[in-house]
Amino acid sequence: MKIQTMGRSMLTMFSALLLAAPLYAADKPSTGVVPGDTPQTGDEQRSKQDAEMVRGKILKAGDGSYMIETSPGTQVTVRSGRSTKFESDYKGMEGDWVEALISPDMHVESLKKSTPAYSAEGHVLTVGKEFFVVKDSAGKEIRLNIGKDTLFDGNYKVGDRIKAEFTPDGQALSIKPAKPPVGPSGA
Repeated sequence: MKIQTMGRSMLTMFSALLLAAPLYAADKPSTGVVPGDTPQTGDEQRSKQDAEMVRGKILKAGDGSYMIETSPGTQVTVRSGRSTKFESDYKGMEGDWVEALISPDMHVESLKKSTPAYSAEGHVLTVGKEFFVVKDSAGKEIRLNIGKDTLFDGNYKVGDRIKAEFTPDGQALSIKPAKPPVGPSGA
């Protein structure tokens, strides 16, 4: 008799658990996230917050991935997914100049056509009256010509870390402070 009562009691608890689980799940707010379509950082909000704007030329496109030349001789490979926002359904083709918002795990948040321009991040090596020389993360030195149309966000000196957008012929479009690198080696 005692075993039968205990069996019924366990069955009742198990049934209650099965009935309550969907209610508990329904109480949680839906994120609208599709598994396998989100950045793999584990924290989608942080990933979007740390996303960087990249400008460059598409060297290779296919199967949801793009190889973008971000400055002469420097490429980055990124991937798109169902959550990627394409401006006016533009998907990007080889040879096109683009502007892309890229998360730290190299997921394309958004992609749109752009005027010909590169983007680079690095340390200022030289400051001249009409130019900067910047060493990017790959160790490449880039000369940026400064003109009346160059947008500045601050004053810079040798050693400062900056992010610059520039034309293929080296004319700086904008220069601003760079975010500290993300990850174990970041500041």
